Amino acid sequence: MYLLRIHYDSSVTDYIADVNTFSFATDLLLRGVYTEQSDSCTLQFDTPSDRTYACVAYTGTGVLECI
Repeated sequence: MYLLRIHYDSSVTDYIADVNTFSFATDLLLRGVYTEQSDSCTLQFDTPSDRTYACVAYTGTGVLECI
């Protein structure tokens, strides 16, 4: 399991973080990258290449952390 955590600004509520993360996961799914959302800020990938693609495709303002 390969994790990608998005660190949002402190002004972002958990609800908004959850919606933004889900929206990003849906965008990835439309591009053929399957992921699961484990919490409001974390996505799980099956392969490291999918996670790397997600890092490149991310256009948000959060800071990404690969775990």
